[in-house]
Amino acid sequence: MSDARRLSPTGVALALYFILVPVVVANRWTDASHHRFPTLLRASLVLLAVLWLVFVSRVGRDVVRLRRGQDIDRGASAWVAGVVVAVLALGPIAPAHPHTRPTTTIVAGHHTSPSPLAAGSASPLVLAIAARRRLDEWRENGPDPSADVDHELDLVQRADLTWIGRIRSAVAGRVGGVVNVDPDGPFTPGVEAEPLVACVITDDDTPLVSFAREGADLAIPATWDDVRVRASVVGLHDGGRVGLTSDHYELLTLLATRAVRRSAVVWLGSPDDLDDALRASCVVVHRVDRPASLVDDDVTSLTADVTVELLRADPRVAGLVAPFTATLRRRCVEMAAYLALHRHEPVTGERLRARVLGRADQDASLRTLANTATALRRSLGVDDDGPRLHPVSSAGLYETHGLRSDVDAFHSLVTTARRAADGGAAPLRAALSLVHGEPLAAVLRGYEWFLAEGHLAQVQRDGEWAALTLAEIAREHGDVDLAFWALRQGRLVDPYSDDLVAALARVPRSGQLGRNGPGAA
Repeated sequence: MSDARRLSPTGVALALYFILVPVVVANRWTDASHHRFPTLLRASLVLLAVLWLVFVSRVGRDVVRLRRGQDIDRGASAWVAGVVVAVLALGPIAPAHPHTRPTTTIVAGHHTSPSPLAAGSASPLVLAIAARRRLDEWRENGPDPSADVDHELDLVQRADLTWIGRIRSAVAGRVGGVVNVDPDGPFTPGVEAEPLVACVITDDDTPLVSFAREGADLAIPATWDDVRVRASVVGLHDGGRVGLTSDHYELLTLLATRAVRRSAVVWLGSPDDLDDALRASCVVVHRVDRPASLVDDDVTSLTADVTVELLRADPRVAGLVAPFTATLRRRCVEMAAYLALHRHEPVTGERLRARVLGRADQDASLRTLANTATALRRSLGVDDDGPRLHPVSSAGLYETHGLRSDVDAFHSLVTTARRAADGGAAPLRAALSLVHGEPLAAVLRGYEWFLAEGHLAQVQRDGEWAALTLAEIAREHGDVDLAFWALRQGRLVDPYSDDLVAALARVPRSGQLGRNGPGAA
């Protein structure tokens, strides 16, 4: 269409040339005998007629190619051929072979064969997958000039795209696996915010769909070759762009040039050929003999909450579904800690990039944020309410559920003790039992936000009060060992508290109580 608009000023001249040349040649040929130089005039008319025939033949060739969905060169003849095809489209003439010519699919710039499942009388699920692929291609690159437009439109019109919503509902935010897609199952509207690839691996009464996000494996039948994988894999995320390759150089190029939230990269080679960093950034094809055996809707579910433990020298996350990717572990733990301490409010991606994942002089990149969030979501897993780390919203907000921290539990127990009528010895003891070392003492990088946002100061304040209060209660009951333990736990939280040092010095020793014999303490 853009070519037609550029050539439209010359359209009238082309039409006149196309129509008037035969008239001029016929009239002037008759009058040539009365011309001063009849031979020269007739030679010129023959040359003009030859040029006209060449132009007509080029237009005819372009018309045929356009009708067959083939590529044509740009130029005047292409413009005229486009006009002719447009006029013919208004008539009763049907396009040649509308359903017999194979269509092509462009995936990340590569032309591939049509999906074998999409040929012939395909199921509604397969039609929906194929239609989704076409729509994504048109959105990214515009209509393919080599494709049969009528066939493509017919495919999209016949497809029931609610199947895409059923796939998203079956996936439910999980990282990877194989799911049954129920024709009468729940429907999740909208689009996936983060890259997600899928393919139909069985097409029967209970169709199976294999899916994967970055850092996960895409399970496919062992009999599939790379050609069929290229033709079958489709992106279900916003934009739907997918790059597939088995070449290391091309893999690095795709990763370097992709749009983080709109592109997925699939590695077709051996998983052993990639290091941990590359595997965490792409989807790896995993060929299995029986993909149906991987169907397990609860494989990544946990009934208990995941807890971030920060009241220790080396922070960790307890209750993970799967261990963190080795190269992203530090970032995942810190991001989980930040989200757990802000679990009652959404957190912007910009704040995560600047405060959590970045350095003092530079924010983290969008790619780092996306990779870390994907790895964290995979390790946190899902429960009955879906993924614990929710898919990022259209506004770039991150929210969680089922993710807690020992810091919150510590503050909650201290608050309970403050309100208790009996002094709250039990909740204070439970609170101090959560302390396993000086908070974050072994951390060499990051967690500046823990100090800047006042979390450490609040922990130290509550820890000092809890230790002093429990020690006083213990001394009143003559339990000097409990008083000593409480103050030691308080000093782990705040090693430089003068009040704790002074209180610790006032705790009687066993010898002062006549308990320094063999059976003492």
